Amino acid sequence: MTAVAFGGVVLVVMVQVLVEVLGWWTLPLGLLVALAAVRVLLAIRARRIREIGRRAAAAVLDTLSPAEFEQHVAHLLIRDGCRRVRVVGGRGDGGVDVLAHAPRGARIAVQCKHYRSRPVGPSEVRDFNGCAWTDHQADLALMVTSNRFTDAAAAFGRRHRIQMVDRELLARWMAGERILPGIPAQRGRPVEGAPADGDASR
Repeated sequence: MTAVAFGGVVLVVMVQVLVEVLGWWTLPLGLLVALAAVRVLLAIRARRIREIGRRAAAAVLDTLSPAEFEQHVAHLLIRDGCRRVRVVGGRGDGGVDVLAHAPRGARIAVQCKHYRSRPVGPSEVRDFNGCAWTDHQADLALMVTSNRFTDAAAAFGRRHRIQMVDRELLARWMAGERILPGIPAQRGRPVEGAPADGDASR
């Protein structure tokens, strides 16, 4: 028996006891209480399902190569309405892996760190900070990792207005949540796997 079904049985029994002890006049009140409790149980179940989906999406990240991870992030930007999305990662990339323009024209510079076993440290965030604003004149600097940021790295990023996207936030972004300021996410169109090789622009 599922938790929701069990909860429903318990609620029915509670309503019956309430009616027998206090009288039939309590039936409408009991029904309202039962309906409210069922709604709470269904909300808990839906939240659990979403969490399972996020964990499954995050597990996909570990199967990607660094280049596929960059393509994956580029496709998330495209899904959310960004234009002129280009994957520029590789030797001589100037410290930026993806360049894009938000729907309203803001320039976005993205650094991707695909790490399976270690977090992103402050030196890497400092390097990105030095080139995103100056070399690429970004309006929004985005650092994305398949792992996590150290406390020092996260603090440095916040101080310098870098949008820090760790594994947990990335999984929520993949599931359709809006994470970028001024860019409404396209809900119902999750990105779960690696995109095909090639230009990510549209």
